[in-house]
Amino acid sequence: VVRVSGSNEVLSTLVKGLLFGFAEGDKDKKNVERKKRQEDSHSQCKLLVKALIELLLSFEDTRDHKEDDGKQLVAILATLGVFAQTFPELVVPHVDTLVPYLKGDNGVKRYEPAVVSQVSSMISGASTHFSSGELNRLTSGELPTDLVNICYKFPSEAVTSAVEALAKLANHPDAVSNSVQEKKLLKLATQFYSYLLKTKDVTNDFSSMKKSVRDNVRRALAALGSICRFYESTGAADDHTLDSSVFVIETDIAKLQLSNLSNAAFALFLRYLSKEDASTKCLALRAMNGVFISRPRVVLVAEQMGIITSVIGDEAPPSVQIESLRCWRDILISEEKRIDSGAAKAKMEAQKDVTLSKRIGGDQDGDSTISGSVLTKHSERLYALTLSKDEKVRHMIIDLIGHLLRQGLINPMETVPHLLSVLGDVKCPSTRSLALKLLQNEGEKRPDMLRQRICAGIKQAFHFQRNVYSGSNNGSAKVTALIAKSDGPKDGWETIFDAVIKESAIRNKKAQRQGLLKGIISLFENDPGVKSSNAEQLPMLAFASEILGNLTYTSLSDPLFIVYHSSCIAALDGQGVLSQFAELLGGDVCDPNSEEDDIEKLTIQGKFDAAALGLEAKGAEFGQLCVEAARILPLLKLKQFLRKAYNISEARVTSYVPSEKELIHEKGISIADGPPFSFTMTSIIDANGNINWSNATKIYSLFRRMMRDAEADDVHVDPEPTKSPKRTAKRKRGGSDQVEESPKVSPD
Repeated sequence: VVRVSGSNEVLSTLVKGLLFGFAEGDKDKKNVERKKRQEDSHSQCKLLVKALIELLLSFEDTRDHKEDDGKQLVAILATLGVFAQTFPELVVPHVDTLVPYLKGDNGVKRYEPAVVSQVSSMISGASTHFSSGELNRLTSGELPTDLVNICYKFPSEAVTSAVEALAKLANHPDAVSNSVQEKKLLKLATQFYSYLLKTKDVTNDFSSMKKSVRDNVRRALAALGSICRFYESTGAADDHTLDSSVFVIETDIAKLQLSNLSNAAFALFLRYLSKEDASTKCLALRAMNGVFISRPRVVLVAEQMGIITSVIGDEAPPSVQIESLRCWRDILISEEKRIDSGAAKAKMEAQKDVTLSKRIGGDQDGDSTISGSVLTKHSERLYALTLSKDEKVRHMIIDLIGHLLRQGLINPMETVPHLLSVLGDVKCPSTRSLALKLLQNEGEKRPDMLRQRICAGIKQAFHFQRNVYSGSNNGSAKVTALIAKSDGPKDGWETIFDAVIKESAIRNKKAQRQGLLKGIISLFENDPGVKSSNAEQLPMLAFASEILGNLTYTSLSDPLFIVYHSSCIAALDGQGVLSQFAELLGGDVCDPNSEEDDIEKLTIQGKFDAAALGLEAKGAEFGQLCVEAARILPLLKLKQFLRKAYNISEARVTSYVPSEKELIHEKGISIADGPPFSFTMTSIIDANGNINWSNATKIYSLFRRMMRDAEADDVHVDPEPTKSPKRTAKRKRGGSDQVEESPKVSPD
């Protein structure tokens, strides 16, 4: 599994879930069961680790030392790493088997960085379980030197793992002061700090420097940032009133110690963050992230200095935005792991200056909320990044929003419309898939969320496509509610919201389905608080009508529900618009749409002339009424389409009542073959606020014609009066035509 997928992350999550399960309460019975299961799991993992070590040794004995062997070697080590994360102590007896791989001469040149990175990570996890004797034996050997050599030979990913292992060995409780590993770590930090100090003023744009300089800067920033992140200084914790004055570049290398390295390094990182080239900015951000993770209060200083605003602002290059979002994600994940693993509580208990009330209250995660709080302050900017034209930025921000939602740091009601909008990211399936997964999670926790926020989601989805794809069609925005079907026996189209509705509980509940549909239809209703409709909203209404027309319906009650409410809106608002047209044009107010008028005839003939009809002075009023008509027009077209697509008879439309129960024979329906529903909204008012007479008269003519057709279709036929049940006739007497009457009963 690990070899095929290329990552052990999913398998690691699965193994932890299977071995430990999820939160099951604190009842004694469940505690006993959990303890027994953990004991059984420990035994099974112990056997699996032994089997993997045997597989590793067997692989080394039989390998042909070809380049492709590296993939198999990395897969074995990564699988071993899964169990090393679950039970790190199981790796301790096999450390001597793993340490030689840190030499970096394993005969798999292409995969060497991955090999040393995997082994370094396992050493890091197992280091806390080393005994004093085991620690002294390993650190007095070549292990510290091998870890240092990795930092000079391999890419930044391997450097981070090696520095973490060296820092964990230096922070071991049984490690003596000025131990070998601590000296190695300080020397490493001093050398990389010196190099960055020397090159900080060489240029303002490192992209113009030769490759060797760029590589050295990359390596130095990665190593120094990792040291700041993983080495825990024995000094006092940051004060609540920490300010930027403590961050000063130390120019005297002799004064540099591990205890004051973080402040000096952070100041140096700030200098590199101010460089012009985006790649150096990203490297500096990644290094600063190490300080943010180890010292959360520094995030407050960064916020005060405007660093956070600058790296996620519109002025920042997309690569810098992506790196800043990735850093925030890593901070959130790191803090979550620190709290869940109990490391935060252990660190709090080890501090002598922590008050008894804090110990009792368990306020070990006080600092962990700082990063999330600062990020929440920028939530509006995070939502705005979902509209970025760079698909990698959009994917990264959705990933970050997922972590914020899971940790309860942002409002789901405010977030769901933005996730719904990303379902319209038709050119980036991976981002759509991630947003869909988050919506499914929210739907399981809050079943009514989709129904409540669908209107805002449609508006945001339309806004998303208009902004993100604004340059995809000769400068004009191409907005579509349809995508190719992701599954099913035949090819076709589905709406961008089909997948989330299909996976939610709404699909099987009539009341919630109708609530969802009613929410979408409400977009077409006239707002009582607004005097007139906005012409700018008409394309969004066309977009909403395409969603209504192409959603996958499995019960006839759903299209009937849409037809019913479309008829209601057309009957109420449509007749009012027709009457206002008649008043403006001097027509018959009592019967404003009995037949074609002169404007319709001239429009069909292509001879319409506003001046000849004396309408130029009435252009503003006529245009606004056409906007009102265009608001209702998609519903008239939609009603016509649904009746034909689902073969709905006039009698069924007339007899339908929204509160009726679903009929069994009307379930399991499917749409007839044919093109999907589409509606293109033409512009009535131009950018200068003037009426486009050609488009306006076409909408006027189409609206009047469809209203006449709707009136003809919706002629109400009164059902037959209900007949009272007949009295049962008595049998005739023999040979008699008289019916025997019931005997009369006396009141007495």
